Amino acid sequence: MAANTDLDKKLRPIYDAMEVGNYKEGILLCNKALKKQPDLHIVKALKALAFERCGRMNDALLLCKEIQFARPTDEPTLRTLSMVYRSASKYEEMIKLYEHASKMNPKNENLATQWFMSLARVLDFKGQQMVALQLHKNFKKSNHMFWAIMSITLQGQNVPANQPNLFYPLAERMMAKLNTEGKVQTIEELQLYLIILLGQKDRHADALALLEGEIGVKTKAVENVELRHLRIELLIKTGRWKEARDAATQILKEINSDDWRTILQYFDTIFLPVADADLRTSENLAEARAFTSELVSSEGKNPKRGPFLAQIELEKRVQEKIGENKEKVLDLLLGYFDKFGSKTCCFEDLSTYISELGKDDAMTFCQKLKEKYGEKADTVKEICIQINIVRFERFTGMHAKLNSTESMALVNQFWKRYEDALPLGKDLEETERQYGDDYAIMAAHLLFDIHKETKSYFPLLNAIFMLEHALNASKHNYQLKLVLIRMYELLGAFNCATAIYNTMGIKHVQHDTLSHFITDRATSFGLFNEALTQLYSAHEIYHSNEAETPEMILQAYKYCTFSKMQEFIEFQSRLENSLQKMIADREMVRLEFMKEDSVSRAIAWLQELEITNLKYDDEFCKSRIDNRDTSVMLNWNPKDSPSVEFLTRAAAQPNRVWMTLFTLVPRILKHMAHLTPIDAEFEKLVQTLDSLVTSQNTSSSSQELTAEELKVAQVLSRVAQAYQLLYPAIVAQNSNSPTKEDPAKTAAAIKEQLTAAGTLLKREPLKSTGVLAWQTFHSLTSTVEMAAYLNVANQCLLNLISTKAHKKTTFKAATGVVQDFMAQCRQALQSAQTDITALRNVVRPDRIKSGLLYELCDGSAVDFVRSPTHQALIEDKILKIGASWMNSLVNLQQEAASRIV
Repeated sequence: MAANTDLDKKLRPIYDAMEVGNYKEGILLCNKALKKQPDLHIVKALKALAFERCGRMNDALLLCKEIQFARPTDEPTLRTLSMVYRSASKYEEMIKLYEHASKMNPKNENLATQWFMSLARVLDFKGQQMVALQLHKNFKKSNHMFWAIMSITLQGQNVPANQPNLFYPLAERMMAKLNTEGKVQTIEELQLYLIILLGQKDRHADALALLEGEIGVKTKAVENVELRHLRIELLIKTGRWKEARDAATQILKEINSDDWRTILQYFDTIFLPVADADLRTSENLAEARAFTSELVSSEGKNPKRGPFLAQIELEKRVQEKIGENKEKVLDLLLGYFDKFGSKTCCFEDLSTYISELGKDDAMTFCQKLKEKYGEKADTVKEICIQINIVRFERFTGMHAKLNSTESMALVNQFWKRYEDALPLGKDLEETERQYGDDYAIMAAHLLFDIHKETKSYFPLLNAIFMLEHALNASKHNYQLKLVLIRMYELLGAFNCATAIYNTMGIKHVQHDTLSHFITDRATSFGLFNEALTQLYSAHEIYHSNEAETPEMILQAYKYCTFSKMQEFIEFQSRLENSLQKMIADREMVRLEFMKEDSVSRAIAWLQELEITNLKYDDEFCKSRIDNRDTSVMLNWNPKDSPSVEFLTRAAAQPNRVWMTLFTLVPRILKHMAHLTPIDAEFEKLVQTLDSLVTSQNTSSSSQELTAEELKVAQVLSRVAQAYQLLYPAIVAQNSNSPTKEDPAKTAAAIKEQLTAAGTLLKREPLKSTGVLAWQTFHSLTSTVEMAAYLNVANQCLLNLISTKAHKKTTFKAATGVVQDFMAQCRQALQSAQTDITALRNVVRPDRIKSGLLYELCDGSAVDFVRSPTHQALIEDKILKIGASWMNSLVNLQQEAASRIV
């Protein structure tokens, strides 16, 4: 007892220092304590934790390894060590810690539980099963048996489709035994049982019997929304149509008439049992019409949308089956608009049904709305109605028929409506949207249409001015921001795009789903540091997923919430295998390489580059999961037209081909940087690159690379083949082989490859129209990036001759070929520098104000731009765009200058 008191006295000052974040003081106190007692594991562990908190992870891990070698078993030490290992994602070390400690203290439930949890962190389902069964054997607690059953079930879910699954039957037997013993008592335990049954083929009837049986009653399954839906689904799958219909009817009548999932299940019980030919005389159909009418009539002053949508859904299905009721569907759509036309969701609710009408009927729908509501917009309700009418007009293709002049007139009309609506929102909270914001967004969509038709960038500038003005009144409207980001990117103004993106408050998983708006081809703007900042920020979600999601899984075990377990595991998998993560990784490698502005540093960087995670094989690429949200932007384009999100991309969305290319580039250059012999891996890299070039050259439908990116692939392919020719020729010459290649022939073969590459380096001078679009910067950046790659490749070819050939003079001709190619690279960079110098002169603030700004405002067809009230905002934004252009050009000029060798 006294010993423990003495230890507590020694530890208290250390804990106090750590709790207030004074980790350096904590280290000093640990050192002081260890001088007196060098074998105090807990003090060493606290010192390791202090190292970790100070950012000295290597020191912390070395100390942890030293402690672990002594095999400690006391819980404070283990807990402290596990904190360090968890921070370093060294989960395997945690498993070893608790495995040994638990085996040394088999009666300690907490140690065994921590062993189980450490296995759960790495999803070692088989190990979990073993430990959980041991826990149950030693401590006789039913929750440990449920842990074991869950672990077995998870193994069953991961059995390949072509192999027998023995896990589900085993889990079912164990679950049935617990049920017989009366130990299945909670809703979560019931759901685990159902997961096991439904994981097996043709077990719907058994699952239904369980759900409706004693355990279902005991756990009050009927009160759980998900299980209510599941019961109806199982009744349908077992052909118990009337019971399913009755169950759905009861929910809609007594619990929630707006439950859309139950509404759809109800319709399944109406249509699935009836052949199409019998539908006209079906009692089911008459019953469904009567029931939906009853639901509608029972709605009061604040009606729910579900019953009214149910009527439309019913008649739409009838029309699909027997080709009747077109007029009835149209009447119901108009009736729905009468009820809910002032709600924002009205468009989303009806657009699916409108898209399935014929063009004439869709036009009729819009015409009748115009006839009934006119253009009156004096109240908030009337404004919302008019906005929905405009949405449907665009959705039915009315805007597609307009020429540029007509579209511009509509832009001015929408902007006037936006401004007329502003006074009604003067008392709104800062976080709320103005009532007419969608008019501003619609005007921007029309201006983008004009841009696509005329190829002029002035409509985009006009749209930016209007949206920026609207953003002043709706500071938190992310829809305005998304359109602005895309338009700034199309205009090559990356600084402006990032300024808007940074105000969006992107958090958590949104970094995975939305960061593509700012990180896709971020390298192309020439602002490498700014692009890296955005990529690092977005990458935080993947690091937090590694640390936080396993803890969510542990909490699910702790509280036996088995129904969430699969959801957490799937969430973890989706982030671990995220396509966006892989794309961002490749973009970061490009940018980190570009930061090395000398050839020697670039070669050293490549030599140290870790390529373990730079995979590109078919299995890896196919296993990537695309979590990118491409539907978040408001889109009212016709269903058969590309979405606004698609149309506003600066280039095709990066995907598998893009990811493969920018995985091959650093891997090939790394091989050359090490002067590694030609092996099967290098040949595979070059062959894959060559195949990629061929596929992108011959396929226009799946063109994923831009012309500049394809050029990178073509040039690097030629240079890599030159390396393939040169290396074995040098080796053969050194070995005095009788079959060695004539050096002159080797030089000629290399010249053929590098001449072809040199042809691709030639570039036409860039011409400025006053606007520096994304394509301008993409072209300049690609030239600089290409030169950076080729400087390394050329130096590697020269190093190969210099260090590997016994007689360098033997390959004098080859050296000359490489040097000639270096001169061509130099010319390409000098050409880019000439362009950059000319463009910098164009985007000087005084030239922007006297040229571009004057041209924009003088005689503009956009009322907003002509208005004197907005001149200060327009000047401010155009100068900021010009400043962004200048930043890109200055950075690119520095990058180009540093790479002329």
